[in-house]
Amino acid sequence: MSLTIELLFPEIANLHGDLANIDYLAQCRPDARVIRTGLTDVPAFSSGPVDLVYLGAMTEQGQLKAIERLRPHRGRIEELIEAGTAFLFTHNALEVLGARISNEEMGYDEAGVGIFDLESTVRMFGRYNGKVRGTVDGVAHPVLGYKSQFSTVTDGDDLPGFLVADRGIGRNTGTAVEGVRVNNFIGTSLIGPLLVVNPHLTRSLLAQLDPHTEPVLAHEELAVAAYEARLADFRDDRRWHPFERVQ
Repeated sequence: MSLTIELLFPEIANLHGDLANIDYLAQCRPDARVIRTGLTDVPAFSSGPVDLVYLGAMTEQGQLKAIERLRPHRGRIEELIEAGTAFLFTHNALEVLGARISNEEMGYDEAGVGIFDLESTVRMFGRYNGKVRGTVDGVAHPVLGYKSQFSTVTDGDDLPGFLVADRGIGRNTGTAVEGVRVNNFIGTSLIGPLLVVNPHLTRSLLAQLDPHTEPVLAHEELAVAAYEARLADFRDDRRWHPFERVQ
């Protein structure tokens, strides 16, 4: 079958090169239809079937715009997550779907879309930079990624994570649980871009999106070789700063 991928708000959600996640998926599945939904457009998922909904990294003001645009579709998003539609929200996009985002320096405390019991606190002078390595259910190889964020996320006790970090931090510096995974919704603060950096995760996602087609990775030999080199780097204790750990 052909795939329909909806890329939300690319004019604002385009930081850290994370739009390459969709570029790479499109190269893996050249038959895929990619819908680029702008801020003034009605999301395609609101009225019809899509196979994957993607939202990437944005500025803090971009988060507020995304909340405004997605809040009217809260019920539909919850319906799709419950039905098993795939979502991939990277970096601070996940925070948009939480309960609140507060930013004392910029003077706002705003309600999010309210899908998940998450609260985000933005500290513009408290950026965290670091690496993450962890395990994801259903993916045999470790997932690798990077964090570069002003915000920390606190969560409800029963919200399942995307991965459990064995090196680096999770949603905040006090937990190894990173991101959110509910049915086929994946939200993670990891950048990389995630799918380019993790070809085995990409293969798993492609198999999930189309279980009747054998997944084919674009540039597979190069992608796997780059992953193996990065994994070796992540296994070297000398590459890790003491700051890159759960406190």
